[in-house]
Amino acid sequence: MNVPNLISLMRLLLSPMMLLLEFYEALSLFVLLSITDAIDGYIARRFKQETNLGVILDPVADKILLLIALYVFTYRFHFIPSSLLFFLLIRDLLILIGGLHMYLTKRFIPRARLLGKLTTAYICIAIPLIVLFKIETMLYLAYSLLFLSFFDYLMAYLKVLNSKVEFTPNS
Repeated sequence: MNVPNLISLMRLLLSPMMLLLEFYEALSLFVLLSITDAIDGYIARRFKQETNLGVILDPVADKILLLIALYVFTYRFHFIPSSLLFFLLIRDLLILIGGLHMYLTKRFIPRARLLGKLTTAYICIAIPLIVLFKIETMLYLAYSLLFLSFFDYLMAYLKVLNSKVEFTPNS
C-alpha cells in the first residue's frame, strides 16, 4: 500500500473519532483530516502513485469524513441544519449506486469529478466557518454545489451507460 492510500485509510479510520470528542477537539480533528485529503491527492498525482484502490478509497474516506462531521455538528452540537447532511447523504448514496452499476455493467471504475472535488473542498472549508463564525450564508453555495455536482455525476453516468464500449478498470 502506497503513502496516499495510507493517508486515505487513516482519514477513514480516524473520522469516527469525531463522534466521541468534545466540540473543539472534533473540529480540530475534522480540519486536520480535511487537510489530509489535499495532501494524499497531491502526493498521488505528483509522484504518480494513483491506484485503483486509491480511486475508491479516497472518495469513500472523504464521504465518511463529511457525513460524520455533518452528523456531529448537526446533531451533537446543533450548528448546521440537518438538511445539509440529508442532501449530502442522498447525493452520495446515488453516486455510490451509479458507480457500482458502472463497474458491474461496464467494468469501469469511475473517477472523482472536478465539481465533486470542489464541492467536497468547499464543504470542508464551510463547516468550520459556519460553526465558528455562524456564516450561514455559506450553506446556500453548499446546497447549490451539491445539486450541481450530482447533476455532473449523473451526466457522466449516463454517458458511460450509453456507450457501446466495454471499459477496463484503470491501472
